[in-house]
Amino acid sequence: MADDNDENKNKINSDIDVIWWFLGAVAGMVLAVKYFLSLGVSRDAELPWSQGVLMLACLFGPGFFLGLIADQFRKEVERGRMPWEVYWSVLSGIAASIFAFLGVTGIDDILRAWDVLYPSEGTP
Repeated sequence: MADDNDENKNKINSDIDVIWWFLGAVAGMVLAVKYFLSLGVSRDAELPWSQGVLMLACLFGPGFFLGLIADQFRKEVERGRMPWEVYWSVLSGIAASIFAFLGVTGIDDILRAWDVLYPSEGTP
């Protein structure tokens, strides 16, 4: 019978995936705001059901899929098929590509999207 410590020796804590879920959530927020602004509707207007579903998919989709990719790569590291260097390089490249595709070049773009969602006191 195998020792319990030996069985879980290569097991990696799945909490590391939270990093990629967070980056996906930020990308989803930016994508949802860009979609909302492209609709050209006011904040008080009701969206049709289909547009509301699409906006929710834009908001939660990137975080979900980036989390799935990170989970699969973490499993590959556990199995010894991928070194940590490749894990971090590939996932960082994917995250950078997502933000570049969305036109996010800095924290100011993210803060602008946040301001659309939650306008400050002086913003109409």
